[in-house]
Amino acid sequence: MDKFLALTEEKRLTILNAALQCFGKFGYEKASINDIAVAAHISKASVFQYFGSKKQLYIYLLEYCKKIIEGLFDKEALDSETDLFDRILASSRMKMEGLQNQPFILQFITSAWEENSPEVTDTLAILTEETGRFRNVLVLREEDALKFKDPEDAQPVFQMLLLMAEGYAAGYRGAAAFDFQAVMEDFEKNIAILRKNFYKEEYLK
Repeated sequence: MDKFLALTEEKRLTILNAALQCFGKFGYEKASINDIAVAAHISKASVFQYFGSKKQLYIYLLEYCKKIIEGLFDKEALDSETDLFDRILASSRMKMEGLQNQPFILQFITSAWEENSPEVTDTLAILTEETGRFRNVLVLREEDALKFKDPEDAQPVFQMLLLMAEGYAAGYRGAAAFDFQAVMEDFEKNIAILRKNFYKEEYLK
């Protein structure tokens, strides 16, 4: 890793984007170090020299993406939102807007959600647990359930929205373009429907 970190930022990004693109397009098993090397315009030996193995490169990319995505969120701004649905919308906008200029990261993360290679499933399970805790702390508040007609619906609705957001992202995998604005408009419409059906009357705007 020291040799990789010693490279210029431009060279590091070229290699990372090549790896993100290959893994995102083909998945862990089918993506080859040779494909990544060709896309990054370096030798296959250099990839092994920098990361040690295909698995270590994949793990590095997961941590790299996790760090970038978590950095997209303005926690202070989210804390200022007093409503669960508003926080979900605000956090989704932050993530979507931040990833507009990071298409390979979105493609890679979407691919990782579907990854079932036994070589990396343990790592992905740990990462999923960590990101789940981060997301819950970022968005959920104890008082959110009080606005629901049935407080027990709060957690299932939250999970439903997460699955919906992941579905939008999954639709991007392999697509030539992704209309972020259209996705957010559709997401807002669905949130409005859920709010209307699950919230107590006094909390409807």
